[in-house]
Amino acid sequence: MLNDGEVKRILEAISEYRELVEHSSEMRDQLESLLKRWSSLKEERDQLRENLDSIHQTMSQLRADYQMLMRRVTDIGATEDTVLDSVKFLIDELASTLKKHEVDT
Repeated sequence: MLNDGEVKRILEAISEYRELVEHSSEMRDQLESLLKRWSSLKEERDQLRENLDSIHQTMSQLRADYQMLMRRVTDIGATEDTVLDSVKFLIDELASTLKKHEVDT
């Protein structure tokens, strides 16, 4: 048979055990909540990383397109210079030819 002190200690141990079980359940719930939040943040980070990679690809393509455009502008500038030089040459030749005909007539 158990005496009163032993019964009292058993009841206290049972109460402590209940508190520990409740506390453990609360901690497990908090941990599950934190894990869900972690997963959500990880998914968000992965999505941001994908978006950033896409932006970097777009920027690289824009840089390549810009460089090609600048080469074309440079080529057009060089072509304009060549055309202007040719036109000046033709004007000079035409003027020279006209002067020869004016003098001959």
